[in-house]
Amino acid sequence: MRVNFSAAGAIKRLQVLKVGLTSHITFVLVTLTCAAAVVLCGFAWLAAVKVDDLSLRRQADFVRQGLEEQIAALPREQESVTKWDDAFLYTKQRNHEWLLDNVGQWTNRYFGHDRTYIFDDTNRLMFAFRDGADAMPPRPGDDDGQEMTALAGEMRAVLVERAAKPGAEALGQLAKVRTIMIGNRPAIASARPILPSSARMQIEAGQEFIAISVKFIDGKTAENIAHHALLEGLHFAPSKGEDERAQVLVSSHNGGTIGYLVWPPILPGFMLLHQIAPAGLGCLALLITVVFWLGRGLHRTSLTLLDSQEQLTHHRNHLEEMVADRTAEIERQREELDRLLVHERQVNALQRQFVAMASHEFRTPLAIIDAAAQRLCRSTTNVSGDYVHEKAGVIRSAVVRMVDLMESILASGRLETGQITLKRSEGDLKAVLVTCCDRQRHLSRTHVFHLDLEPIPDVLTFDRSAMEQVFTNLISNAVKYSPDAPDIHVRARADDKTVEIAISDSGIGMDAEDLPKLFQPYYRARSATGIAGTGIGLNVVKQVIELHGGTVEVTSELGKGTTFTILLPIEFLLSDQQVAA
Repeated sequence: MRVNFSAAGAIKRLQVLKVGLTSHITFVLVTLTCAAAVVLCGFAWLAAVKVDDLSLRRQADFVRQGLEEQIAALPREQESVTKWDDAFLYTKQRNHEWLLDNVGQWTNRYFGHDRTYIFDDTNRLMFAFRDGADAMPPRPGDDDGQEMTALAGEMRAVLVERAAKPGAEALGQLAKVRTIMIGNRPAIASARPILPSSARMQIEAGQEFIAISVKFIDGKTAENIAHHALLEGLHFAPSKGEDERAQVLVSSHNGGTIGYLVWPPILPGFMLLHQIAPAGLGCLALLITVVFWLGRGLHRTSLTLLDSQEQLTHHRNHLEEMVADRTAEIERQREELDRLLVHERQVNALQRQFVAMASHEFRTPLAIIDAAAQRLCRSTTNVSGDYVHEKAGVIRSAVVRMVDLMESILASGRLETGQITLKRSEGDLKAVLVTCCDRQRHLSRTHVFHLDLEPIPDVLTFDRSAMEQVFTNLISNAVKYSPDAPDIHVRARADDKTVEIAISDSGIGMDAEDLPKLFQPYYRARSATGIAGTGIGLNVVKQVIELHGGTVEVTSELGKGTTFTILLPIEFLLSDQQVAA
């Protein structure tokens, strides 16, 4: 009883300790979650501030660049009318109608110049175009007369100074650009001399006419700057805006302040925070709730776990064994699936390769048959028997080629499905080899076949059709892969146990790396690239020879030819039993 009482007390003390521990864990989890949330929010706010500062600096740089481009563009736009033979001539003639059409209205319509003035060689205003209208008589506006006269005088002084200094800046490059206030509007003004564009006309120094163009910054220019900077709401303001980061100073030519280009600041960082803040706060509250709930669940579960600890310990070893066995089984199944997947991919790739090669192989003899038949059809008169015999021979050769190809494909299919049964009968193996060589001799008259078949016994038992297919494949390969080596050697050797037949050529040969895979279905050596073939013939050869109890070997060297050696056991060839695949 004391033991039981002591054990119960120990369990109770352990339960109290467990409850206190889980309560402490719950408090720590909630505290850490809140601290992590605060740190995350702080980092998000700091990142937003940094992103917004960078964005505003880039906005200001784009606006500043756009303003500088507008200032630099005004003298370039003026050049289209101030460096022109016609403008020089008609200005000297004081042709008001021409100047109105080709200077005033043209620069206003195509370049957006708000005002255009032309001063003559005495610095007297002779043409004025203001705000889309011709000013007659020519006079400056009430708000810009002093500035325009002063700018024309500065340009005249520069021209006079240049005339006294040979080698000074090119006359066509002279321009005076000013940023000024016209009335209460900021403007860009540019003065350039009107000069001929060719050497056909000359002008005396100091006799130049001066053209002045004006663009108001708070008009179309501000829209162009806003378009360049991709900003909405950009406008000119005489004083600073609320956010000094979202404004660019517009200075006068003498360093004074004209005003500011101001725009509503784009703050991508705080925009993102504003969009995600409600969801973020909701997620934070939900996270804290979940953590607290999990802590309370941990508190309740710990008591249950204490009671279940012994049972879990009891079953642990058994479960570990089951898990280990199941893991091993799953791993074995995974390896098997991986192997099957690799095999399936290889089979699919080989089948696609075979379909492409077989279609090409069938197309070639069909084209030969069609060409020969068309020639026979066109030759309806005066056709000799030799001609018909020749074309018929071409057709028959192509048909034989197709039949051999179809037999190879069908034999490969039957071998793969296990549907071949050797129909062995007594026959002359030498005669089969001679027949196959004669057939190839008709197909390729450039090759010479050297036969040494005497050691082969006169009567053997074999499947004639299958062996014809074997020798046809090997001999046709020897011909096909030795286009520049006409000699084909077919040699035989026999002893008490084996009949050996070797077919050799001196053609393109193969790499040693290709030899181990040469008898796989649809595989072709790398040296056979560009030469038609299906890759199934050698697989059929290997399987037919093995059904006859024999083996086939290959030796080859790149560029020096290939030798296939067939080894057939005499004992098998002299028996009369049938062998099923």
